[in-house]
Amino acid sequence: MRLFAIDKVNALYERSSDLTGVDFADSLLKDLGVKYQIGNAERLQQLPEGAFITVSNHPYGGIDGVMLIDLMAGARSDYRIMVNKLLSYVRTMDENFISVTPRGNKKEFNFSNINGIRETLKHLEEGHPVGFFPSGAVSDFSLKDLRVRDREWQKSIIKLIQLAKVPIVPIRFFDINSPLFYFLGLINWRIRLIRMPYELFNKWKQQPRIGIGKIITVEEQEQFKNYRSLRAFLRKTVYDMPKPTSFIFGSDLKPQMKTSI
Repeated sequence: MRLFAIDKVNALYERSSDLTGVDFADSLLKDLGVKYQIGNAERLQQLPEGAFITVSNHPYGGIDGVMLIDLMAGARSDYRIMVNKLLSYVRTMDENFISVTPRGNKKEFNFSNINGIRETLKHLEEGHPVGFFPSGAVSDFSLKDLRVRDREWQKSIIKLIQLAKVPIVPIRFFDINSPLFYFLGLINWRIRLIRMPYELFNKWKQQPRIGIGKIITVEEQEQFKNYRSLRAFLRKTVYDMPKPTSFIFGSDLKPQMKTSI
């Protein structure tokens, strides 16, 4: 338990376990000392009133989802994120998670778990927002590109986005986990997974930066006739997002967002 920092994770969870949803996310981040920053924050005031989708890179593999819930569900309490089965065991986040079962490392989501897909589409059809990490797994260090990048975004997720026909909000996380985390991934993804709990406890030094992109309308999406071209466009939109010239702390932004809604 101590070797893999599981005891620290359990203690962290217990300290906020009487809370749920965005309140749990807020408490958890404060406990960890994480103060994330938002760039292009004014775009959050332009969010559609009904259903929309967020697409994000996934450099952290867990805490990035908590930050998204804290930010987006702070403005829209009906915001939910599609997550893998492992994260769905965090029961305090049930109201903001939709779980699906991945088939394994670097594989597509197993859509035999049709309940999660139906739940996602129903949530969107009823006018609520949903967030996706289209890679379905934490980012890797690419020896080819010599940088940290998501693995290929999943065909199944992009096709689901095509089917939804709602506006898309691109969101980019500009920071990454520790170099050791990605080095271990070069050896074996299972070894890297052991390191994951430790990565929760070093983000207070980083003050993670999150950029909000321009809303992509349904009409813009319809210019892409197949999932491959849409996937390439969405991924490029996230990764080519210019780093904002200024940021505001999420804790300072949330009161403004609540006032404007």
